[in-house]
Formats: sequence, C-alpha cells, structure tokens
Amino acid sequence: MKTGAMLFCALAVAGLAWGADPLAPVKPAATNSVPTELEMKGAVESYFADLFQRLGKAAEKVPTEDTFRDVMRPLIGKVGGLFGATLIDAEWEIRQVYFRRDFLAVGFSLKKVKELDGFRKLMAEKPAPQLSEPGHGDIMQPRLIAMRYPMVKDGKMTGMVSMMIRTESFLKAVKLDACKAYRITCLDKEAESKGTLTGAKKEVKIALPSTEWRIQYE
Repeated sequence: MKTGAMLFCALAVAGLAWGADPLAPVKPAATNSVPTELEMKGAVESYFADLFQRLGKAAEKVPTEDTFRDVMRPLIGKVGGLFGATLIDAEWEIRQVYFRRDFLAVGFSLKKVKELDGFRKLMAEKPAPQLSEPGHGDIMQPRLIAMRYPMVKDGKMTGMVSMMIRTESFLKAVKLDACKAYRITCLDKEAESKGTLTGAKKEVKIALPSTEWRIQYE
C-alpha cells in the first residue's frame, strides 16, 4: 500500500466532555440565516460537547478489541456524518476499527503521522481529550475532523477511543455551510475555508479540547 493511502486509512479512522444527552443525535440548526457570534460559539461548543461525551462514556467502559464495536454502537451509531472510529493503544497503534471496511487500518502506527506529533506530546504529559483541526481532503479523500478520548490509569494514557466526522456535517450543524465565506484557523494554522471574507466578517475564538479554533465568517 502506498504511504499516502496508508496515511489516509489511518487518519480516516483515528480520532471533553460537557453536559449533553449522550444518545441524542447531533442536529443542524433550523434556519439558513448567518448566525451571530454568540450563536456560532454556542453551536460549536454544543456540537463537540455531544460528541466528546459519547467518546467519554465509551472510554469509561475500557473497551477491548473484542468489545469495541459493541461498546461504541449505541453511543455513535446514529451520529450524523460519522466516517469511522478506532481503538488505539498506548503506543498509538490502531488495534480495532468500528466499520469492518476499515480493517486495513488495524496495526497502523499513528507515530508515523507527523501532524500528530504535538498531540502525542500533550497526551504523554497530561492525558486529556483531543480535537484535531479539519483535515484537507481531495477527490479521493473526504475532509474529516478527528476526536480522541483517552483511557487513563495511574495518570498515564493506556489507550484511546477515537472518532472521525465528515467536515461537511460539522459545517452544516453549526450553519457555516450557509455562509458565503468562512475561515477556520486552528492554533494559528488555516484548516478550512470557503469564499472571500470582507471587513463585514464576524469572528469567534473558541477553546476546545487541546486546541483553540478561530472562526471567521459572513
């Protein structure tokens, strides 16, 4: 398998906790108007709160390779835009996948993914949920957002459950898809954009698990 294909296979399935109904499906906003800054901030926080709570409940059950799918199914089975989920061990190796179609990712070491170097360092120093920036896609590779939730024992990460969501599902849920232009910047690096922003743009900065996103839109 070519390196690029292996990387995509791993990123496509590698993937906080605030109060939310863990079984309620993530719902997009009801109207097509451009949201206010307060609405945008609340929508983004609520969107990821729901997803990370699901991952947190899965991590509490400390799933194994044999139980992973059964643990994850009632928690993420109805999540809109779900692309995949994985069980990752303490060495950042994928040990199990949620969708059987992704079997080629099993055994892939995420230590090969340079984009995760900073996240690995953070996880080793202080295990905590992590949200990766939206990944760039192309004709063959969908745009995805990764989330990881650690299982911790004696202050050390012993494994993680992760989930990947299609970026377009997130954009629709928070109404960015209805905007004529937007730009998402994660830790000062542009991750996702559309159109051309003007002086009339709105802007929010949102603290999220192990990262900060700045969203500009109009």
